[in-house]
Amino acid sequence: MQKRKKYKVFDQTKGGIVFVRNHAKRVKIALEVAKRYQKQWDYLLWLASATSLDVEIYKNKIISKIEDGAKRCKFFSFEEISLQNQPYLQLYDLASENRVFCVVDDCLNVKNMASGRTKRLLSMQAKFDFRLLLSENPVCRGLRDVYALMQLMDTSILNMTETQFSNLFMPFYTDDFDVSKRWSKPKFERQAMKLLRPYVLFCDLGDNLKINYHEYWFDLTDKEKKAYQEDKERFLQGKMRVLFLQAIQEFQYLYTICSAKVKKLAELLNDFRQKGEKVIIYTKYLGEIKFLRESGLLRGKKYVIMSGMSDRKKAAQRFEADYDIMICTYKVEIPRLVLKGCANLVYFSQTFDYKDKTRVLSRFYCDDELSLNVFDFWVNTRLETLMKDNLSRKKELLKSVCKLMSAGEVDCL
Repeated sequence: MQKRKKYKVFDQTKGGIVFVRNHAKRVKIALEVAKRYQKQWDYLLWLASATSLDVEIYKNKIISKIEDGAKRCKFFSFEEISLQNQPYLQLYDLASENRVFCVVDDCLNVKNMASGRTKRLLSMQAKFDFRLLLSENPVCRGLRDVYALMQLMDTSILNMTETQFSNLFMPFYTDDFDVSKRWSKPKFERQAMKLLRPYVLFCDLGDNLKINYHEYWFDLTDKEKKAYQEDKERFLQGKMRVLFLQAIQEFQYLYTICSAKVKKLAELLNDFRQKGEKVIIYTKYLGEIKFLRESGLLRGKKYVIMSGMSDRKKAAQRFEADYDIMICTYKVEIPRLVLKGCANLVYFSQTFDYKDKTRVLSRFYCDDELSLNVFDFWVNTRLETLMKDNLSRKKELLKSVCKLMSAGEVDCL
């Protein structure tokens, strides 16, 4: 009786979502749901990031759990769907000519309604006989994520545009910097979760990761302040209008390698070395990695670089084996390897994109209890204060939404 009730909405809409922090559990649940309906579909279409699909054990595990899986499982990456016409048309044809069960792993990668991947998936959404979304979190940037998820499941659920959804659940407010923004309040979060809850098949937002946060704020020296101000004025000179994101990129890069930050990082690296502990360092810019290498800070230390130009699989394997330091850029995903041996994470520079941070932490989720020290580096500038406020709001929203979802009438594993 309970099982039938659990799948009642999914039977009707053929759209559902799974919120589970542990990635292995998410995949296992998705395969169980797909097998339950296997007589009603011809192909299992599995969409995920290119980084995930590059790991053979990930794909092989899926194929091995499906009857005649080598023939019936088709894999597509978000990147190739959005950037290449041939894979997109192949996916479109499969969905048009066959009964398909579509699984979207890490579905918050398809959260931006204006992006190519989202538009292309929505263009064929009705052709998928089943649509199952997998995510470690309900939101990452705001309640607009809920709109994107519900559109991917079934465009008829909300029957409103993204603007209408934003006006209803995310009214405008003015922050301390006189900038107009949209943000939600607890009552709107409860309403949005109430809309989403019937479509949640499984929910397990707990994890065995114990995080100890350490926050550091650094001041620019008088010389650095002067150089920063002069560079800002030089950048803005003659410009009537400047794009906000362009200004952020330029201004943050000007001060990110300040002497106080570098000195503290050197102290932490020596401390980790004496304790025999591993550390992952996250930077926003490739220029920061170049500086850390050329400054001599890493001399005599065993380290790997994880960037868009790296052999990511090889770098991850070396770090997991016997290297002590991994330096990463935010937008590059670490292949899903066990990181039990790493007890420290340093955010050397910050990002506005909260999903970058939650994605980093998701790599540590496992069945065993794990303790992680997180070191946040901040510079005392107006921009970093704005960034801190933005990230804090997103963190509180995620905490509130997870609490609402976990307390609801949803099956928790």
